[in-house]
Amino acid sequence: MRVVQNALQGRADYFDIRITDVTNTILELKKNEVSKAISGKDTGACVRVLYGGAWGFASTPDISEESIRDAADKAARIARGVSESVKEKTELAAVKPVIDEVTIEMKKSIMDTSIEKKLDLLLSTFDVVKDYDFIVNSTASYKDTYTVEEFYSSEGTSLVMRSPNVLWSLELVGKKDGQLQSVRRRIGNTKGFEAFDGDHHLDCSRDAVASLVSLLNGKSPPSGKLPVIADPELTGVFAHEAVGHASEGDLVTTGNSCFENKIGEKIGNSIVTIKDDATIPGLFGSYVYDDEGVRTRTKVLIKDGILNEFILSRETAKKLNMEPNGGARAESYHGRPLVRMSNTFIERGDSSFREMLEETRHGVYLKGTRGGQVNTSQGYFQFNAQEAYLIEDGELKTPLRDVSLSGHTLEILSLIDMVGEDLSLGHAGLCGKGQTVPVGDGGPHIRISECVVGGR
Repeated sequence: MRVVQNALQGRADYFDIRITDVTNTILELKKNEVSKAISGKDTGACVRVLYGGAWGFASTPDISEESIRDAADKAARIARGVSESVKEKTELAAVKPVIDEVTIEMKKSIMDTSIEKKLDLLLSTFDVVKDYDFIVNSTASYKDTYTVEEFYSSEGTSLVMRSPNVLWSLELVGKKDGQLQSVRRRIGNTKGFEAFDGDHHLDCSRDAVASLVSLLNGKSPPSGKLPVIADPELTGVFAHEAVGHASEGDLVTTGNSCFENKIGEKIGNSIVTIKDDATIPGLFGSYVYDDEGVRTRTKVLIKDGILNEFILSRETAKKLNMEPNGGARAESYHGRPLVRMSNTFIERGDSSFREMLEETRHGVYLKGTRGGQVNTSQGYFQFNAQEAYLIEDGELKTPLRDVSLSGHTLEILSLIDMVGEDLSLGHAGLCGKGQTVPVGDGGPHIRISECVVGGR
């Protein structure tokens, strides 16, 4: 820290340093054959400099004092070089300096767990699916990381953070009568190998097989505007994709969010509350301090149908005249922190799944997701459900395949007329925005009184 201070004397209005050491293991099994087995470390540092309202950034894989000083010098020269040409000068919202050391404890350390035991996790996964002749391809994977990050700023913040992360996934491809269908399941947590206690991965594997059977026997869906019930996973995808991204401060300040200038406005049914929360222990998107050294907190994006706040970095907080809330994250030391989500979800309501079905005479029940598209500036979205069923007279009937859901975020928020009491969190994902970070989402079942449903 001191060597950087000396190097940047009079050349920086603000600077910060991140030093990271990441230990990881990656395993992959295809059709019971090991296709990938990697273990390694990624160590490096980066320096971010603010001078004359302009950012400079430089990184290095060498964490010696000399290399970090050289990175600081490069960052300072970049900031100075572009400062005169930058029209909109960057300022940072004020925060109090923090000195802290945080360690996420593991009951079963991934560092002490053998490769053989990690591989057994995938072998047992394959044992569940190997005897089904309609499964033509199966891929099981496991990844863990243990990250030690140091953060220092010119304002006096000094942090050391140690955090584990585990991710298991299974992808199945099935074939029947010439048609192919696929399903995916994931388990991801910010904890140790205890994440797999109770063989939850085997339950997920069996569930994936059942879903694949349903898809292979599914019919083409109805099309048009219909009542829709979304399961907790698809609810979480809606919260993340349609609401979370539109709530990211950088998109708001650049005119790329349909939520711009709507703080305090009623944009949804009063039964809808949506949060982004990195403080929930163990979830895949959880952390204590963001990559600007700001302690995270629960962000209530929509409260009782009213747009309440955004996800913010210090820079976007200043632009929007709001308090920083710990929403800046970087994939690694190679990149600057960006405004990112953590665990985004719709809060529980008071309706049961049975009540939702009874209120639906003719509609569609959608489960899971195959991905989709979102236009945050205009507010339009389109999601593809992984599994679906026709609802007739309040009962689940014919399985459906290749079902899509589309609409306008602000309209759909108002058309959510029932929110379930069965809150489910922990659906793990990897969110890309130039950089990829671990996130979580979830929610309860929700019912949308009218939404555009389509198929392939």
